[in-house]
This record gives sequence, structure tokens and C-alpha cells, in this order.
Amino acid sequence: MKYAIFYSRDFVYKCSCETFVKQLKSNIFVGVQGYYYLSMNYLVGIDDTDNLESRGTGFIGRTMAQQIVANGLGKTGAISRHQLLFDPRVPYTSHNSSLCIEVETECPDNLLNFMIAYLLKACAIGSDCGLCMVDANNVPTSIIEWGLTAKKELVRQIDGLNLSKKENIVLIGLTGNHDGVIGSMGAVGLRASGNDGRFVALKGVDVRTITGIKTPAELKKLVELHSVVTPEGEPVNENEPILMEGWLRPVNRNGNITLIVNKIINNTDYGYKLADKDYIKSISN
Repeated sequence: MKYAIFYSRDFVYKCSCETFVKQLKSNIFVGVQGYYYLSMNYLVGIDDTDNLESRGTGFIGRTMAQQIVANGLGKTGAISRHQLLFDPRVPYTSHNSSLCIEVETECPDNLLNFMIAYLLKACAIGSDCGLCMVDANNVPTSIIEWGLTAKKELVRQIDGLNLSKKENIVLIGLTGNHDGVIGSMGAVGLRASGNDGRFVALKGVDVRTITGIKTPAELKKLVELHSVVTPEGEPVNENEPILMEGWLRPVNRNGNITLIVNKIINNTDYGYKLADKDYIKSISN
């Protein structure tokens, strides 16, 4: 008989595959040598990895995601940027934004250990890096509230650490004074809220390489993209040509990766073009 193994950081649960599948139909199983291991999705938040002279957290997050895949530790999905409180009382590096990476893995402990080692090596001198890792399908409401609060109020590191212990989630300070735990947990909460942030990388090809004129149907073959709409929320037909002027900058809207485009009148080559950078910033910060 084949068995299903459910793994968490605290216990291992074993039962017949038939029983397990009935209980967890929506989950993904990967068969290895007669056993089935549950593959789970995680939201990984990182913050304060840089200094004024180094590459930013966005670059470190994207390169870490590439290395996760290269080392066979999982499949990475969309990476989102989230704006926290922009206030002179906050000791941010430049913009006080944090990053959230979606990762599907069947070896969460190995993934966590790899990310810790990677960030300790990649973080800049003087950084205060924090790392947070939460089951994407079970982000506590309190963590979402933490992220929403961190956008508008000063919050304390000790309160974040206490909350992570209460909710039994991974939250680790890695460099400096560890203040990055505030933003790393904030990034996870804001991503899970479904209506915050913009995506700086998507599952599929590099968004910076997509040029020319593309339809929504063509874009969805290149990257993970759920919907294409106008600023008013009007859906764009799958076969409508869109001018790729600038990078794709989809936003997190109702939990969907949503591309915003502007309608163009009296153009025979395309009927839409990407909404400009400043507009996307205004609705996603």
C-alpha cells in the first residue's frame, strides 16, 4: 500500500493515500519511491537586505528565487513589492519597501536553511535583514493585520516577534539589529491581503524581455497572469493587441495578478497600452 506523508515542522502524519486524498483533495502530491510527499506553497517575506550603495532588496529577492529553482528546492511564483510606512522615524534604506516570494516546495526545512545561508551571504554590510516564511494557504488574519498596520503606523520589532511566536510562524532576524523582521512579516501579510503591492517578477519569462505588441492570450502563455483590465476595471478581450511600452507591472487585486492597461482611440495597430509607471505606483504603494 502507498502512504501519504504530511510533514510540518512539528510532526509527521501518515495514513493511506485514499484517506489522505479525501481529506486534502486540493493539495498536490509528488510520488517518490512508493511514497507520496505533500508539496506546499509558502509566502516568503524579506526586508532590509541592502545599504545605500548596494543592490536593492528586489534584486536580492529575484536572484534568491532563481537559486531556489537552480538548487532543486522548489518552484517559485510571482514576486511582489509592498510599501510600508514612509516616515522619517523609520530607519529605512531608501523607500521602506519589502518583498514577498511565492514558493512551492516539498522540503520546507531545506528551503529555509538555504534561504538563511543565501541571505547571510548576499545581504549588504549594515543591513538589518529579516526573513519570514508562512504557509500560503493558512496566513493568520493577525499577520495580514500586521502588514496593514505597518503601512500606516510605527510598529515594534518585539511585537512582531511575539506575534510570530503566538501564530507559530517562521520569523528570523539575520543581520544587524534584525529590524527587517517587521517588513518581512509585513510583506507576507500584505500579499495575503489580496489587495496590496505590485509584482516585480512573474512565473515564466523575465517581464523585462516582453516587448512589442501582445494580446492578453499571448501574455498568459509567457507569464502567470490572471486578468487584464482598464483602470475602471473593464476586462480586456483576450485577442486585443496591447503595446508593451515599458515593463509589465501587474498589481495584486482581489488575490489575482492583474495587469492594468489604458484604452487607445483611433489606432489601427493596437487598442491598448500599458498603464504608466507613475499610475501603477499610485495604486499599489
